Amino acid sequence: MQKLLFALVISIFPFFQIFSQSVEGTLQFAKEQFEAGNYSNSVLAYERAIYFSENTSPDTYFKLAEAYFLKGNVERAIRFYNNASFLEQNIEQKNEYIFKKCLAYLSINNYNQAIITLGAVNDFNNPEANLKKQYFKSIAYYLKEDYDQFQSIFDNYIEEMDLNSYDAYLMVNNFNTKADKVKPNLAMWMSVVIPGSGQLLYGNWKDGLNSMGLTAALVGLYFNYVVQFSLVEGYLVVLPWFQRYHKGGYMIAKETALDKEEEYRAKAYGQILKLHPGLF
Repeated sequence: MQKLLFALVISIFPFFQIFSQSVEGTLQFAKEQFEAGNYSNSVLAYERAIYFSENTSPDTYFKLAEAYFLKGNVERAIRFYNNASFLEQNIEQKNEYIFKKCLAYLSINNYNQAIITLGAVNDFNNPEANLKKQYFKSIAYYLKEDYDQFQSIFDNYIEEMDLNSYDAYLMVNNFNTKADKVKPNLAMWMSVVIPGSGQLLYGNWKDGLNSMGLTAALVGLYFNYVVQFSLVEGYLVVLPWFQRYHKGGYMIAKETALDKEEEYRAKAYGQILKLHPGLF
């Protein structure tokens, strides 16, 4: 029933240019719509062509996957990347479809599935495919924040590509070393003991100085209440405010450190992208 309904929908859809066309004409229309950036129209045209086609080529499934990917429907794109790679007999082309599927998984943060997908790459006696596989796998582990696995695979890739002296590789290691040295918990405890010091440690001068000044003012206000009124008055009136801003300060210190670590990782990732095998 669903298949019959789909046939009805795509048959009456107002694609006036393709309503009476052959499968070949529909595929041409789908290609034109894709090139024009009309991915929704391209998807429907490819779907129509596939439905009425007796033998759909891997290339058609791939183009439909690409249209879905650019349309933003990544899950649907993955399905058709699967179809394309399953039917493709040419090893080189099959590998390219698998790499595209891996990228699709990376784009939706499904890093484990991206790594699993790379297992289907045929890199036997194919150094180029092997290097590309290593590179994509290192990317997946990096985005997964498994930096030990990333470093192991990436260093091997760099060694085989003979890129050890490239500035981009040196900067990757530099930024990652800096990120490893960031200590969010240390920043937090520093601000627990000396309010604002954790923020200052990682360059957040505005919040650090604000925290120092505010907590110092509250401490002064507390002693003022104790002198003018009583210890209990100081405790009841000032202490809740002090606790609130003190806690806020040391939590901001931890967030500042985490942001700094993320900044270094992002800079390293930018350099990793410059070491793509296709650029050499």
